[in-house]
Amino acid sequence: MDTQKPDLVTARTSTPAIPVKGRSIGVVTLTMMTAALFFTLRNMPMMAGTGLQMVFFNIVTVFAFLIPIALVAAELATAWPKNGVFHWIEEAYGTSWGFTAIWLQWTQSIFGIASILAYVAVNLCYAFDPQLATNRWFIFGIILVVYWGATAANMRGTRTSGMISTVCLSSGVLLPSAVLIIMAVFYIIQGNPIYLKLALTADNWLPLVNPEHHLLLFLSFIFGVAGIEVSAGHAREVRNVRRNYPIAVFSAAILGFVVTLLGGLAIAVVVPVAHLNMVSGTIQALQALFSTWHLSFLLPLAAFLVAFGAAGQVSTWILGPIKGMWAASQSGILPASFQEANRHGVPRNLLLLQAIFMSVVALLILVMPVNTAFLLLTSLAVVLYCFMYLLLFTAAIRLRYTHPDVPRPYRVPGGRNWGLWLVAGIGFMTSLACLFIGLIPPGHMAENIYAPSMIGALILMILIPLGWYRYRRQIVPA
Repeated sequence: MDTQKPDLVTARTSTPAIPVKGRSIGVVTLTMMTAALFFTLRNMPMMAGTGLQMVFFNIVTVFAFLIPIALVAAELATAWPKNGVFHWIEEAYGTSWGFTAIWLQWTQSIFGIASILAYVAVNLCYAFDPQLATNRWFIFGIILVVYWGATAANMRGTRTSGMISTVCLSSGVLLPSAVLIIMAVFYIIQGNPIYLKLALTADNWLPLVNPEHHLLLFLSFIFGVAGIEVSAGHAREVRNVRRNYPIAVFSAAILGFVVTLLGGLAIAVVVPVAHLNMVSGTIQALQALFSTWHLSFLLPLAAFLVAFGAAGQVSTWILGPIKGMWAASQSGILPASFQEANRHGVPRNLLLLQAIFMSVVALLILVMPVNTAFLLLTSLAVVLYCFMYLLLFTAAIRLRYTHPDVPRPYRVPGGRNWGLWLVAGIGFMTSLACLFIGLIPPGHMAENIYAPSMIGALILMILIPLGWYRYRRQIVPA
């Protein structure tokens, strides 16, 4: 079926929510889809590299970022259960800024997914031949096959996407994590050498040395949990959304935090930090554990499952932000061809355009080292996402005053408004700090080139949707 095509772009009125055939997502599926957006084994090696400081970083991440996002998203999704970020920002600041917000979320997802796909390819190398990790054409080929395959699967709608998320998260993230954590416990019990420093000193638990390096690490922790609000794009397809969405968001947050922290500690126990690879560290740890009990023949299977889990995260990101872009298209911002949906309620033309953009971005793998491409894509995604979060947190506060009578089945706790000011304020300051940290060049990149490039890219990515919105208003009759 095709969705209705409006004839004009509205300036301040709310865009109608996109129609859905039926609400078919339950709380368990939504929890898995939400967790699959940010819960992955690829963050565990980075955490392990910080030693026991990961406990401090995780606590700060939870209270300064994860909880604010979860609480604010729960309030907004239950008050405006339409299509996520686009409608929330639109209600607060108008359609142009709503479109800008979903554009930033969608654009950063393209860059972020590219880095996840590179991780998938590297882990698949361990399942077949580790030497392939240096073969750019192999990496590029895997990226295209996985992404286009996931795009084809998502053409069948949200139920299929939810099933993929559930299967991939269960078998490719939760199962390997459980094996890693349980085997690490037995590894310790049997008296094997422990490589995690356990000294009860301040500098072993707190980031007191080399502050600039630790700021970049903090950014990695923060954006290891970013994206939890993306599942709100499916809000209109959730059964009893006002009850189930908060449950799913908080359950996913708790699950991701606990398992990721334990997994990071497990890797730190069995792999010396000097030998730890930040991309394939999980496989390194499993290899060490399997070797201890002469189970090395299981390593290719484990590598395949880890890659399978990351591919599931890619699949979840494919449909989430694009649903927001589709919602924006209903106001006439995008041409009529991008307003169409197939019989499963999926914006097929937007999905195909997204896959083409992703393929172009993947070409970076062929012209620069994989690690450099990974760093650049991740850094740009961080800067773009930070600005989107600034809009999100301020919109939540503004809507309390401009739309005080809108029923909010879930409200951020704390009096009439002070609780929201506190929670959203903390989230805003954390996002702002992360934006500035994102301008610090990673590795050996030149600061006088890197920071201006990131700022220029951010400004360009903000001006594009605002300029396009103004252009559409001029050519589409009111």
